[in-house]
Amino acid sequence: MAFGSDTEKTEQPTSRRLDEARNKGSVAFSPDLNSAASLLVGFVLLYALGVNTYNSLHKTMQSSLGGLVGKDITTDSLVTITMDHVYVLIKILSPFLGGLLLMGLVTSYLQIGFMFNFGLLKPNLSKLNIISGVKNLFSIRSFVKLIASVLKLIIVGGVSYFYIKKEFSRIDIVDTIDESLSALLVTNVKLMIGLALRVSAALLLLAVLDYFYQKWQYKRNLRMSKEEVKEERKQMDGDPLIKSKIRAIQRQMAMKRMMSAIPKADVVITNPSHFAVVLKYDGSAMKAPTVVAKGADLIAKRIKEIAKKHKVPLVEDKLLAQTLYKTVEIGKEIPQKLYYAVAKVLSYVYQLKK
Repeated sequence: MAFGSDTEKTEQPTSRRLDEARNKGSVAFSPDLNSAASLLVGFVLLYALGVNTYNSLHKTMQSSLGGLVGKDITTDSLVTITMDHVYVLIKILSPFLGGLLLMGLVTSYLQIGFMFNFGLLKPNLSKLNIISGVKNLFSIRSFVKLIASVLKLIIVGGVSYFYIKKEFSRIDIVDTIDESLSALLVTNVKLMIGLALRVSAALLLLAVLDYFYQKWQYKRNLRMSKEEVKEERKQMDGDPLIKSKIRAIQRQMAMKRMMSAIPKADVVITNPSHFAVVLKYDGSAMKAPTVVAKGADLIAKRIKEIAKKHKVPLVEDKLLAQTLYKTVEIGKEIPQKLYYAVAKVLSYVYQLKK
């Protein structure tokens, strides 16, 4: 991305921009988070299942080697011993492999959710470009990775140093001389597991920070200029010219429907010249009289012409016509406060028809 154009991209990426990038396989993802979480889970399982693992191996080795003492080694006995060892290894490794696989899936899902994109399987020859590869080596991203690696090394080294210093201050070297080899081995294993757990926790913390940085960098790279946001909004909402034409067609269709309802109406209430409101009432289908058409000025004039042509009564009531025009939409029933005034008009019309 050019440095000059980056200053113009001040707007946050829209949801459509993010979806398009996701469909292309571009997401905010930190591989370090998966590695650190899996490493921590692996050492936790080793710490929790270490004794059982040792006992299983010890028991298997003892029974298999003890069974060979004083006996001839045959092919069948070797196959049996090998199968026993394979079974024990599968039994030991299953919790570790299952835990690591589950943690990898969970960590990936928490970062990017469910995602399966066949487009990522296509070969991308642009990645083989040597010039772009050299540029990436001296980019800001590479510099940030270098700083992160150095920081990771310093933190891991610091955690290791302070832990070892603390543990060795508790141990008396003179007392360890008299301990057995197995006791020394247990002590060393405990120190190694404790160190591994603390280093893994530190790496996990750094990986979480790296994920938030990757997310920030990802959205920063997808930032848009104001013109891009306007263009995308125009594409989503449609071209204003086309939208205006669609609205004009919709108005024409609504006008035709409105005018076709006038011949079947009961009365047209006029202002007399500015407004015209057409009412229809069917006691079997309506709770109250309904406005089926209305208009002002030229439309009002057209309404009155159609009403005269089809012998629909015109009643002049300035206040009622103005109130109905401003407060009741086409296709809606009149409000209760106008029942009495409209009832008087309809009563008059029904008397005329009789």
